[in-house]
Amino acid sequence: MSDASARKDAREKLDVTFFVEAAAGTGKTTALVSRILEAVKQRRARLHEIVAITFTEKAAGELKIKLREKLEQELTGDKLREALGDLERASITTIHSFCASVLRERPVEAVVDPQFVVADELQRELLLDEAWTQWLEGELSKNPGALRHALVREVRVDDL
Repeated sequence: MSDASARKDAREKLDVTFFVEAAAGTGKTTALVSRILEAVKQRRARLHEIVAITFTEKAAGELKIKLREKLEQELTGDKLREALGDLERASITTIHSFCASVLRERPVEAVVDPQFVVADELQRELLLDEAWTQWLEGELSKNPGALRHALVREVRVDDL
């Protein structure tokens, strides 16, 4: 089944919100680049007014590169210069970085230290392990029958 119609709608129907769920390598980035480019070409938005959020730094970097390539292919003159200037200010980032920037803009309201840093992968794993251990110890100290029964039956803690 062809999804050409859905891709066309995602590119051209700028007043409609779309949710895209698809496996790796199926063209999500290409579809997003097409949509952003269409908004810029129609002057519906400038790049620095658009927020594009991905899950990984790699995906954010690829999105920015593909967007730059398409801008250079499809725009000329002042439109191209404006778009390329805006690209460096565009919020094309990961969800973690986007959330961090929002929190840094409003640290008092968010009740966070404005000098906080986003945990890297190793730090996240260590924090998760620590939180899991504390939770498990707390639950076991309450002596819940079901949890103890699962552990006695050799259910792996990771499977809980």
